[in-house]
Amino acid sequence: MDRLRVLMLSWEYPPRVIGGLATHVKHLTEELRNIGVEIILLTCNYPGAPEMERLGNMTVKRVESYTAPTPDFASWVLLMNLNMEREAVRSVRELGGIDIVHAHDWLVAKPAISVKHLCRVPLISTIHSTEQGRRRGLHTDYQRMIHQIEWWLTYESWKVVCCSNYMKEEVTRFFNTPSDKVLVIPNGVDKNQFDGYSCPRGFRSRYAADWEKIILYVGRLVPEKGVNVLLGAMPSVLNSHPEAKLVVVGEGYCKEELMRIAGQLGIFPKVHFTGYVDDETLKRLYKCASVAVFPSLYEPFGIVALEAMASGVPIIVSDVGGLSEIVENNVNGLKVEANNSDSLSRAVAYLLDNPDLAERLKQNAFKKVVEIYNWRSIAERTRALYLKTLEEASGNPWLRGRLPAT
Repeated sequence: MDRLRVLMLSWEYPPRVIGGLATHVKHLTEELRNIGVEIILLTCNYPGAPEMERLGNMTVKRVESYTAPTPDFASWVLLMNLNMEREAVRSVRELGGIDIVHAHDWLVAKPAISVKHLCRVPLISTIHSTEQGRRRGLHTDYQRMIHQIEWWLTYESWKVVCCSNYMKEEVTRFFNTPSDKVLVIPNGVDKNQFDGYSCPRGFRSRYAADWEKIILYVGRLVPEKGVNVLLGAMPSVLNSHPEAKLVVVGEGYCKEELMRIAGQLGIFPKVHFTGYVDDETLKRLYKCASVAVFPSLYEPFGIVALEAMASGVPIIVSDVGGLSEIVENNVNGLKVEANNSDSLSRAVAYLLDNPDLAERLKQNAFKKVVEIYNWRSIAERTRALYLKTLEEASGNPWLRGRLPAT
């Protein structure tokens, strides 16, 4: 078809960055528009960010989501969804129609499903994680509510995209989604984003002494990321490698508790909690690190692991979820048992003791990033999914309706 117009919805998009979702949507949309897909992206507003941006053949509209008083996060999501729904309908009318609506995660389920039925177009959803997986079960009514919304989104979708085979299995098991309705398109990384970055001495000294070797963690400070496991590994690592220094990059509601744990373990002087850092700082930190560690207990994919691989730092990951699919043990990284500080400490010490191994791992990791996890290939697979979906749906009488012009 000559024109392919997609309405995409994501509550995260730079400069609003909470986790890997914002990174995924940013790079996916960049490459989709480079291969001719016209995109209208609806996302949440952010202080200082423009309400509307035109980026080539993509328009970003940031929807009001901050001013209305709400008693809890669920209420905030509801009001944000109502605003996004209104803007979606307005945008579609202005354009004269769309071909596909593409939703990222449960937080935008309601407006995505509404647009699907109003415009009579197929809905594609990308499920980046599930509530049941994140919480290791459904323990509260709040969690069950999110689970039901996730189910609703997958039910209403023509196709469901997952970033790993692990997530595909989770979606089909938790939501009873037919396996032929779910396909895997991985996340990616832009290897060129690290070009020109180095680790200047003055910069490095903010985080570690000249003689210290940086062990780097990047991610949210929440239970499923396993930062407590990494802290638990550090006393043993420091016993054999007093030159080690742990740098923890990220924010999250567990930050104060993790700082308290570091104090209890007697390692606080050897741990630097940076909080949130900007992109340039993060890229330099990757260049400064001797090893990057991602000790997740639950990980649908793990974009930060790809970033470390692309930056040229050897990685250690827990043997869970999408991380297990990215890393081949002792080939392009090391894998350790999840939630096991002893296993993790041995791996860190082993890598610090074997620089030749570290060099081999990072070279193999970079090669894998280039060959498999590049965003152009991922965007082409996504565009092919859009076209295949439209072909499959072309004979469906439900699709004959369209949003009224007025």
